[in-house]
Amino acid sequence: MPGIGESTAIKIINFRQENGKFNTIEDIKNVQGIGDAKFESLKDLISVK
Repeated sequence: MPGIGESTAIKIINFRQENGKFNTIEDIKNVQGIGDAKFESLKDLISVK
């Protein structure tokens, strides 16, 4: 994903391993390093199933 570097990607993976799947796209903001601005730039690229 644009704007997501290796360290943030690792944080996302670790968060999911510890907490399970994201239930809403907004849940990604619970990952350290992803705030409102980053979420706004990515929200159209995120999906949950």
